[in-house]
Amino acid sequence: MKPMSFFVSAVVLLSIFTSLAAPRIEFDSKTYNCGTVIEGKTDKINAVFVVKNTGDAVLKLESVRPSCGCTVVKFDSLIQPGKSTKIESVVNIQGQRSGPLSKSITVTSNAENEKTVRLFIEATIQTPIDLSVTSLSLDGSNEGVPKKITLSTRKSDLSIVSVDFRSSEPGENTPAWQSDLSIPLKYKLTSTDSVRENGYSVYELAVYGPKVNKPSYGQITIRTNHLEKRELSLYCYIQP
Repeated sequence: MKPMSFFVSAVVLLSIFTSLAAPRIEFDSKTYNCGTVIEGKTDKINAVFVVKNTGDAVLKLESVRPSCGCTVVKFDSLIQPGKSTKIESVVNIQGQRSGPLSKSITVTSNAENEKTVRLFIEATIQTPIDLSVTSLSLDGSNEGVPKKITLSTRKSDLSIVSVDFRSSEPGENTPAWQSDLSIPLKYKLTSTDSVRENGYSVYELAVYGPKVNKPSYGQITIRTNHLEKRELSLYCYIQP
């Protein structure tokens, strides 16, 4: 073969090889199970996914998108052929209720085999005290009509120390030193005979709204004798 013909053939073969080269994405596992986590003792859980480029071209992670704002991810976007990297994620579990937790991360890349991959973070959340609601609407025109919510816990002698309301919208004529004051609310805690499958005893808490002349938005803080959950918070709206 003449030198020029050999050179041309080599260039053609190299061009064909280059055009066929492609990145491929592989994961050690697409599901990371964090086991049982106690909310209150642990605020965040960490999950790490190992991703490898098994192809023969550079793998580019174009998007790594969590399913909700409680999850933050960290990663390197470019992975050379034969190399691997980690997608590190942190999930904030503050305020989560007891039970299974599942969050996902959607990974989009230029991989030949899987353009889009979903990763899953799983855990079982155990909270010292479960609340049946995350927000409450109270009647400020009739202090004798309470709103009832359910609390469940393993603690057999749960008691409430105080229930307070703090407005997030101080009035125009309210002095600055008064705008941050809490209003004590009347309440009554009753133990029930119910016990859940997870062994949690069920309590009923009746909360009475304060008398108001105009709508008020804010937060209710419930203080308890539970060593692992001293405070519970609820968004609150009080209607006149």
